[in-house]
Amino acid sequence: MSTTTSAYVFPFRPFRHLDVAEPSTRLEAPRTVERDFFVPMLDKLAPALTLPEGQSLAERIVLLFADDAVRFGQREWITDLTAHWSTMANHFIANNQPILFTILGFPFKAPVILKTDRILPDFGELAMLKSLYEIGVAIARDYAPGVKIHIFTEGAFAPINGMPQANSDAYFAALVAMTKAWGYDAHLVLHETNEIALNTEGFKKVWDETADEIKAKRDAGDAKTRKALTDSFPVSFHLNANPDVDADLLRRAYKQDPSASALYDSLNKRTEEAVVRYRAFLDARDKVQLLETYAPKALGLTVSPRPGRLGVRPLPAPVDVLPYHGLPIWDESTQHLLIDYRWDFLCEGVSATPVFFSEDSENKPFLYLSDGYAKRLPV
Repeated sequence: MSTTTSAYVFPFRPFRHLDVAEPSTRLEAPRTVERDFFVPMLDKLAPALTLPEGQSLAERIVLLFADDAVRFGQREWITDLTAHWSTMANHFIANNQPILFTILGFPFKAPVILKTDRILPDFGELAMLKSLYEIGVAIARDYAPGVKIHIFTEGAFAPINGMPQANSDAYFAALVAMTKAWGYDAHLVLHETNEIALNTEGFKKVWDETADEIKAKRDAGDAKTRKALTDSFPVSFHLNANPDVDADLLRRAYKQDPSASALYDSLNKRTEEAVVRYRAFLDARDKVQLLETYAPKALGLTVSPRPGRLGVRPLPAPVDVLPYHGLPIWDESTQHLLIDYRWDFLCEGVSATPVFFSEDSENKPFLYLSDGYAKRLPV
């Protein structure tokens, strides 16, 4: 898979089958399973971790994030700042307190029929949560006060993408329930950024002012600003909600077919505003230190690696799509999890079994089984 990373957004993977008009994948009789069905898969995808050898506890913690099993992005982005990260970790160690980390993500299921068909989280999110949880377990095994990884879900982006806030709120509630049900709340703490933004006095004003500043820099030709907006554009373009648009029309708009030019133009216009609001939220968040209230002096994790953040892989290779942007597909022969866009999956011409989870409150597949599917995706 590509190891391309971006400091601004998780890399976008283009669709493979937008030229295909008719689905060809054969869905077999569905299965409904209990929790123990998923345990071996989860242990394969997010195995137990061990702190590497180092000169101090803090250094060993830093080296954990430099390990290939955890790291996303260039190793030197972490190791070159070993002293910085060790100092931050030592603040908690010296006070015998749980070490705090923060990470943003898990906004909602992509409101795009070509990508997903659910509102609530599924096996992909479950596996990503376990990956983060195992980081906490590894550190806590050698450090009794333990670890708290504060996950700030990004429901504040729902209006940016034109989707109902209620859908994002339902996603967050289900994510919290999932975390508790599987015991991951021992090290994971979830917060909803939309609620934080609403409850933080003056934040909306700072967000609006920051958006105006970004537009001014963009229009003045500022290279860094334009780079951030350009990198975010493909992701935002393919996250715009289109609840009254059928899959075929959206498919044609995505491939810039003249027959869908009106929708394509609308998506472009909406995205131009969305990328500004997205960047403005992140910048405003940092300006007012929005996360400090909930996780003071925390070490920052990210799935958009860059120096100054600890880049972590959301899921192991060959996954190169975030779990909330596609369907989870388990390939038994390779023991790999794939996250694929719904349209690409439906047009791949394979045989697949939908798996329903008895504890899932949404009447949609929680996972798909398709032997040999890993060979279908580009390396």
